[in-house]
Amino acid sequence: MGSASRNKILVFCQEFDPQVDYTISLLKRFGVECIRWPTNTFPLKSSLAINFREGAYAGAAKIGERQFDFREIRSAWYRHPAPYAFPADLSVDDRRFVEREVREAFAGFMQIAQWFWVNHPDKARIAASKILQLKVAQSLGFEIPETLITNDSVEAELFFNKCDQQMVYKAFGPGFFIESGKVLCTSPVSRENLKDLALLKSTPGIFQRIVQKRLDLRITVIGRRVFATEIHSQGNPKSVNDWRAVPAEQLPHAQHKLPHRIETLCLRFLRRFGLVYGAIDMVLTPEGRYVFLENNPSGQFGWIEYQTGAPLTATLARLLVAGEMV
Repeated sequence: MGSASRNKILVFCQEFDPQVDYTISLLKRFGVECIRWPTNTFPLKSSLAINFREGAYAGAAKIGERQFDFREIRSAWYRHPAPYAFPADLSVDDRRFVEREVREAFAGFMQIAQWFWVNHPDKARIAASKILQLKVAQSLGFEIPETLITNDSVEAELFFNKCDQQMVYKAFGPGFFIESGKVLCTSPVSRENLKDLALLKSTPGIFQRIVQKRLDLRITVIGRRVFATEIHSQGNPKSVNDWRAVPAEQLPHAQHKLPHRIETLCLRFLRRFGLVYGAIDMVLTPEGRYVFLENNPSGQFGWIEYQTGAPLTATLARLLVAGEMV
């Protein structure tokens, strides 16, 4: 493989993603070439080739008819990759083997790729742990809700009473059920719900004391820049506990000025995980306290730009072009 300059940006994504489309169009206006890699094309419609020899390694990939050398890539945006695709006629054992081999090969290639990552998938995977997030946030000085994580129904009921019956349940993951289209939002737990706590034996849950809200905050961190957005969720009874329960366009949004201390803590939080992008959810209480809830290492941001005019896409594009923290 011949010499190559690092002047391209690689985007790992799904085949349909309007945010990726818009970001790539902006990068093209900056004069930067982008390579889009829908990960569901691997391994049937895209391929890898990594050679270790003479004390070094070289790598290349092919997506359809397009081929690129690893050394051409300056930055990689690990957006929302789609599941890998496999032949439909595999036996159960063969599919298990193929899935493992594909997963290991793709993960290994990303681990050795020496690019500027937004965010590196290994770091994003670790940072997605809600338990670890709470521990790190607390250690940095964020206020967090009083929380219990358990699969013990007795412990959950004791916590419910300790919270004066002001408790919510939330899932560890995003809570999207693809087949049914349902979304599992943060939900209040009532005395009547306690009879269902036996389900915890098979599905542990996160329980938190309800934090009274003036409004919700989505804090988008891109490189060294912090964009805080108010989500006025308390005027709609469906979004009191979780603003995701209603379409975002139905809730008023506004840009928000964070106190310097909170902004600094947000930056420190991401650096602790080695991230350069994050979407932090917080609560502003009626008394003016900022309470950390969680962080999504690859959270959506397009609707915020549409609602508030904050230059999120341009900031991300400049970060990718720079190939370093800006």
